[in-house]
Amino acid sequence: AGNADFCETTLTVQDNIGTCSNTSNVVVSGILKTEMLNGVEESEVNLQGTPPNGLPEVITFDMSDNLGSFWFINAIPMGSNYTITPKKNDNPLNGLTTYDLVLISKHILGIEPLGSPYKMIAADANKSNSVTTFDIVEFRKLILGIYQNLPNNESWRFVDNSYTFPNTDNPFQEAFPESRSVSDMQSNDFNI
Repeated sequence: AGNADFCETTLTVQDNIGTCSNTSNVVVSGILKTEMLNGVEESEVNLQGTPPNGLPEVITFDMSDNLGSFWFINAIPMGSNYTITPKKNDNPLNGLTTYDLVLISKHILGIEPLGSPYKMIAADANKSNSVTTFDIVEFRKLILGIYQNLPNNESWRFVDNSYTFPNTDNPFQEAFPESRSVSDMQSNDFNI
């Protein structure tokens, strides 16, 4: 019938989460490795960041690949404070044998020390910050199938590689960092 009409409208675009701000985002990446420098795969790596200027907190995670690498690409704005926390709590029998119980016994008796702070941390089955016969009991229950997982500990613990133990014969002398925090991130690419 030839009818027509029109309307005018105003569109306001807002950047409520700061995506269009002048703050550039940074890449946070790193590698999880064993004491023998092997990559630790399938570990959950959590990133918790507090951006500047009141932007919302960033909480995300990535899984490490078969080399132990993880990446957070453009996850947080420059100037953010953030913390990386790796976790892995699967297959608690991985690498654990009855021979390890013998080695722990020798360490406790002072016959043959375990020789590294990382081995002592791994030998602390009940997370009591000491290596005792109770740890042997906990591991034995795990080997025998009484436990499916360690009740007071995770199967993996991570220590920031930049940390220096004040006493390598007693890694429990002070609390060691199991995460890594960075304040006021100013680099465009940062590896931990």
